[in-house]
Order: sequence, then C-alpha cells, then structure tokens
Amino acid sequence: MLIGCATPYQKMGRNGGYQDEKINDHVYRITFQGNERTSDDKVYSYFLRRSAELTLEKNFAYFIIIESEDLSKVSSNISEGSARNKKKITTMAYSGDMSYAPTENKTVIKHTIVGKIALFREGEEPIGAYKAENVLKDVR
Repeated sequence: MLIGCATPYQKMGRNGGYQDEKINDHVYRITFQGNERTSDDKVYSYFLRRSAELTLEKNFAYFIIIESEDLSKVSSNISEGSARNKKKITTMAYSGDMSYAPTENKTVIKHTIVGKIALFREGEEPIGAYKAENVLKDVR
C-alpha cells in the first residue's frame, strides 16, 4: 500500500502516475499526476522522463514540448479538535491526564502536468530540442 508515500514513477493508477495519448505519428499528449506527497518538481521530472522514454519507444531521438499546462488541484481539509483521555474515567473518580488535539486546517495540493510533445529523428530536430537519451541520464 502506498499510503504516506509520494507517487512513484508508474503507469496511471489510483495513486497517480503517467499516461500518454497519440495525437498523430509525431505528436503525443503526456500526463503525469502525483498525489499530495509528490512535489511539483518531481511531477515535472517524471513528465520529462516519460517524454524521453516515449520518444525512444517510437524510434525517435529528440522531442520538444509544444505546450504544457499545470492542472494541479488545491483542497483544504479541516479536522475538528477533540479531547481525549489517556486513562479511564469512572463515576467514582477521575484518574489520568487529558490531551487535546486542536482543530487543524491542512491545504493539500495534488500536482498534475499535461503537455504535448513532438518527436524528431536524428538530424531533423529543431534548435532547443531535448535529446531523449540525455534526459534519461539526467532525470530518474
């Protein structure tokens, strides 16, 4: 179970991951969705990693990011405060300490990036294109 852990690099599942969709032979849409423990930087790194892997899987050497969009979701969770006994209270006597858990307001961010990439063969790449092999060496 992945409770309490950041989303690992994986295909899309209940706890996030990547998915890709073919637009045409040279253009793909890639999504990487993290959970509340996956940083924005990690989500972007995984987006680049999947872009590079897909480029090589399709027998290309380079890719460019045509467009990308941050679709992160922000939500707030409020937990009400409560008193708790550490010992038993009886009708005759009280013994023990009381503890109190204060009301807590927690902001949760689930980072998601969606982008389109274009794939290029060696010698056909535009200026500024990412070389897929180099991306995979740098991003893990």
